[in-house]
This record gives sequence, C-alpha cells and structure tokens, in this order.
Amino acid sequence: MPAIQLARLKLQVSELLTYYADPVDFVRELHTLLNFYADRTRRPGRTGKPRPLIQAYNVPRQVLRRVESDLTPQVFAEPDKALALADQLWADAWFECRLLAISILGLIPLDNPEIIVDHLQTWGKTCREDALLDALLETGAEGLRSESPDAFLQLVELWLTNGDLPSRKIGLRALPALIANPQFDNLPAIYRLLTPLLREAASALESDLTRAVRALGERSPQETAYFLRQNLIAPHKSGLAVITRANLDVFPAEFEEMLRAVLRERMRTS
Repeated sequence: MPAIQLARLKLQVSELLTYYADPVDFVRELHTLLNFYADRTRRPGRTGKPRPLIQAYNVPRQVLRRVESDLTPQVFAEPDKALALADQLWADAWFECRLLAISILGLIPLDNPEIIVDHLQTWGKTCREDALLDALLETGAEGLRSESPDAFLQLVELWLTNGDLPSRKIGLRALPALIANPQFDNLPAIYRLLTPLLREAASALESDLTRAVRALGERSPQETAYFLRQNLIAPHKSGLAVITRANLDVFPAEFEEMLRAVLRERMRTS
C-alpha cells in the first residue's frame, strides 16, 4: 500500500468523479483506486475488528472519506444519478463499494422519502455484514431519521413487528440513533414496540435490546425506569432481568434503587 499523498489522492478522486453519470464505469474506476491503496498485509484479528464476510480492499478510511466528500456536491445537484450510482455500488458486493453506496444514500435529498425507505428495507434484508448494517442504519438512514423521524419510526415498526429474527435485529439496531435524535419525541411508541420483545427477551436479541434500553435511559431516565418496573412486575422471561441489570448504571440513584428493589423482590418470589 503506497503512502497517501493528499495532492495525488485529490487528482485521483477528481478523475473518478468524471464518471459520476455512468455507474458501471464509476465502479470500474473505483476498483482501480481502491486496488491502488489496498492494504494487503492486514490480517484478521490484529486490528481488533472481525474480518469482513465479503471481499474488501482494507483501504485507509481517508481514501473513502475523500471520495465521499468530493461526491457530496454532485449528489445534492443530481440526486437521481446518485441513486443509480448507489444501486450499482451496492450490487457490486465489495465492502468499500457498499460502504460508499450507504454514504450516498444518506446524502440524497428527501424529496421522495419512500425511495429511501425502500432502499433501507431492501439493503437491510440482504446485509449480513454487521459493520455495513450499522453503517446503513446510522449513515444511510441519517437523512430520513433527521428530516422525517415519523417515517423512519414506521419503518422501524415494520422491522420490529415482523415475525423473523433478522428483521427484529435490524429494527432494534436502528433504535438508539432514533431515540437520540432531539427532533424525535414519540418515546411512548418506542416503549409500546419494545414491551413484547422485552418480556420475551430472546437470547439472540439480548444485546440489541440492552442497547435500545440504554439509549432510552439516557434520553429519559425516569420514564424508562418506570417502564422497566412495569415490565418486571408483569409476566416475563428471565432475560429482562439481565437487560435491566446491564443498564442500572444509566439511572440516577433513586431510580436505580427502585429497579434493584423490584429485581430483588422478583428473585425472592420466583
């Protein structure tokens, strides 16, 4: 992998962007750029990150950031072409190509939110790469989540109420960023959607449920503490207690002690 020279990288990206209107040629030239900066010495586990499940060049993040930055004005100016480019990048099924597709999706203006929703649904279903799924829900959904949080909530509800486990995992992973959005204030809807999932507390969803509850506790500690208390009093599986204990540190002392008391009582009577 050659050292990154900013002037050279700028010229390379400028050349790449001349193919913006031709997705097939753009992807071909992007591969040339990625291959130039590929890190072929990286070994799985040495960086602390799992190896991607799909092919990856392992380029320095600075390379993709430059492409994303220089692409942004064109995405804003010609969003229809941006969507076609994003689709071609996603179809290519390389890690960096899909990461760039996600970035483009998050930049596209929300003149037609349904298009973004459709892409989030379609890409989410086919994405088995945790890092890409997290990027899709954080970056790819950023515009929809910020500008139309109610529409994003409807999408999350579709995922959470779907009968299959992968869809529920996607919905749960989408929640923390939505909850943290100051423009979103419909927390009662989140509590309603989480209630059956928390009472069942499937082990495969435990870590994602834990993160969702933590986000709620950070946003509204009192309301979330009483929400957990209500569910702990009702019939529930043992996983709910595990999730509650994992989040006790988020709450002020009085609410933490309230939840500890409920947990002790449930343990005594079980």
